[in-house]
Amino acid sequence: MNQRFNEIRDYFYSRNDSGMDTERYVNLTNEEGDVYLEKLNKIGNSPEKTFITSNSLFETIAPSHAYYYSWNIIFNKKTTNQYLCNYIAFEAMTLFSDYGSYKDHTEYFYIPIHKQGLALLYFMACQQFNLSERCYPFIVDGLKSTIIDDFKDLEVQKLGILAIEMLASENNQTIDWDSMGIPFDRFYRDFVKEALYSKDEKILTDWLNALCDNHLKWSARSELVENESPLLGYEISEDYQLLWPFEYQAVKNFRAKHGLSTPEIDHPLLKTPMAIDHRPDFSRWQAPEWFYPLLDKLIAINPKISFAKDLFK
Repeated sequence: MNQRFNEIRDYFYSRNDSGMDTERYVNLTNEEGDVYLEKLNKIGNSPEKTFITSNSLFETIAPSHAYYYSWNIIFNKKTTNQYLCNYIAFEAMTLFSDYGSYKDHTEYFYIPIHKQGLALLYFMACQQFNLSERCYPFIVDGLKSTIIDDFKDLEVQKLGILAIEMLASENNQTIDWDSMGIPFDRFYRDFVKEALYSKDEKILTDWLNALCDNHLKWSARSELVENESPLLGYEISEDYQLLWPFEYQAVKNFRAKHGLSTPEIDHPLLKTPMAIDHRPDFSRWQAPEWFYPLLDKLIAINPKISFAKDLFK
C-alpha cells in the first residue's frame, strides 16, 4: 500500500501548501455562516425551516474548521484547540439538528449513513464518546423506521457500518443490514466481530493494517481521477480526512475505553503529522455568540436534544 499512500499524499500536497491565506479562508467560512444566520433570523417560528436551515449551517461550516485544524498541524506543527472544538461542536450539531420533531422528520436521520459514520468515528478519534453515544439511539431508530426502497440505490456502505457496529457491540445489539436492504462492505462488520475486542496482537495488527489500507483504498482524488468520487463509494473525500488515520484512532480509543491496549502498527498513515492524540478542551472553547441562542431555539422545538446544552463544556 506504499504506492497508494504516495498517491494520496501527493494529491493532498498538490492541493494544499504552507502559503495558504488562512485568515482569508476563515473569513469566507464566517461569511458563509452569516448567510444561514440571516435566513434563520427571517424564518420566524417555523420548526421545519429552523431545523433544515440550522442543519445546512452546521453542515457547511463544520468541515472548514476541521480543515483549518489539520492544516495547522501539517504545515505549522501546531494544534489549534479552537478549530478542533469548532469542528466537533458543529459536526455534532449537524447530526442533532437533523433529528427533527416535525411532521415527516421524526426519529429519522436524512444525513447519509457514511457521513454519520465519519462523524461518529471522528468523535471517537477525538475521545468524545459522549457525542457518539448520544447519536447512537437516534441512528438505530432511524434505521428501524426506514423503508427498504430508500436504500435500493445506495453504494456499498463502509465507514457507517464500522462506526455503528462498534457502538452496537457495546450495547450488545446486532444490526441486520441485509434485512434492511443496506449494501455493506463485510470487511467493516467483520473487523468489529474479529478484531475490535481481540487480545491476540498478531490478529489485531493484521486487521489494523487492513483498516488503514482500506482508508487509502477509499480515499478520493476527485479532482484528479474521475472514478474516485464520493458518489462511487469513495467515502473519504475531504482534504482534511486524507492523511488523518481517524479509523485507527477511533478503534484505539474505543479499546482503551474498554480496558484494552492497542499495538502501534508500521503503516505509512501512522507516520503522518495527523497521527497524534486529538483531544479538544471545551473548557477553553470560545463558542460563537450565536451558538447557544440557536441551540436554545432548537431545544425549544425538540426537547429530546436538550442534552446537547451540556456537551460542549
